Amino acid sequence: MTTDRAPGPDTTAPSGSDPAWSEAPTGRDPSSDRDERHAWNMGVWWHVAFTLAMAAVIVLALVTGPPEWRWLTAALMVAVVLVYLVFARPLISPEKDFPSTGRALRLMGMFLLPSVPAVIINPTLVFALIAIAPVCFMTVGSVLAVATVGVILLFPTVLDGLLGWEDWSSVGVSLLINGAILGYALWFGTWIERIVVQSAERYELIEALRRSREEVSRLSEEAGALAEREHLAREMHDTLAQGFTSIITLTQAVESELDSDPATARRHLALMRETAAENLAETRAMVAARQSLRLDDEGLDASVRRICERLGRELGISVNAEVTGAPEELANDLQICLLRTAQEALANVRKHAGARTTTVTLAYTDVGVRLTVEDDGLGFDTSLPAHGNGLANMRHRAESVGGLLELESSPGGGTTVRLAIPHDDADE
Repeated sequence: MTTDRAPGPDTTAPSGSDPAWSEAPTGRDPSSDRDERHAWNMGVWWHVAFTLAMAAVIVLALVTGPPEWRWLTAALMVAVVLVYLVFARPLISPEKDFPSTGRALRLMGMFLLPSVPAVIINPTLVFALIAIAPVCFMTVGSVLAVATVGVILLFPTVLDGLLGWEDWSSVGVSLLINGAILGYALWFGTWIERIVVQSAERYELIEALRRSREEVSRLSEEAGALAEREHLAREMHDTLAQGFTSIITLTQAVESELDSDPATARRHLALMRETAAENLAETRAMVAARQSLRLDDEGLDASVRRICERLGRELGISVNAEVTGAPEELANDLQICLLRTAQEALANVRKHAGARTTTVTLAYTDVGVRLTVEDDGLGFDTSLPAHGNGLANMRHRAESVGGLLELESSPGGGTTVRLAIPHDDADE
């Protein structure tokens, strides 16, 4: 029969570098090296204690009891030590369960074979139980351990009565005392064993918790990395990608204008340089984990006017920027959301609308701020699946700041994008 057991004397807790353990309160300097073994785990000191206890019993055998039997009883106690070293000690290990019933019985028999005769000859040697009893509890469990201790305690006393070496009144008193000792050993040993088993179970739970925390930490790190990648992808799409698209469009225009209209070509080249410089500045701002560099310098209203003016020059169409209401200082994330939405909407005007006039309105109201981008271009059927990430990015940005994005369009009827961001206290 194999039974689960608690870690033995050589069990060690996880390394001190483990967060689940290093963060636990200890009542001492957490930076110091700690002995993280279980409280019952004395390691090599248990083996030293057993050896010293048995050495004292051997000395006791040499100085007490019948003189003619002293060397024999001392030899029997030496045999107990050998049984421990050869057969019991290997079982006191955190990796081993209690042995099978047959092996456990053989081990206890090997302890009883020298111990019982020695105690019969010299009852004082019952003190050997100080060393033997704990070994029994640690190697074979409480039931067999109590049985072994009971034989060593009670059998010599009963034998004394049966052989007439002691009168039965003395034997009765001895049995009463030894029985009380045995009962206490059974209760106390079983109680300690339950504590050890429960502690081992808690240790396993702590280990499982530590592994769970590591898994949660890993998943959180992966989720954070994914969120950061998505954030960078949106930023690159709304800034760098739009800038590069503008440069490509201007390059195509310049190629057709170099011979026929050098002045316009030079104007477009200047616009290409301006766009490339802005892309470089935006890239540096991303690397520095900052908001839009031009937004830092100009503010939201001026930034919206600038991107409208540049698109008008690039496409040669009317792009109007209007700011209504009393401008107010908005949080950085709100400004970024409004500016990026305007950039994306204007990028769609550049790529798809074919518009002659576009109007961008930034309205500050009592309940919040509203951005409207309206063009008179080709429009499209909003029931059809969207291509690209532009619309999805705008919706995600709006939701991230508690705003609402609306899109209205129809074939031949132009397109209107509305973003409304309420004040935090708008519902109060």
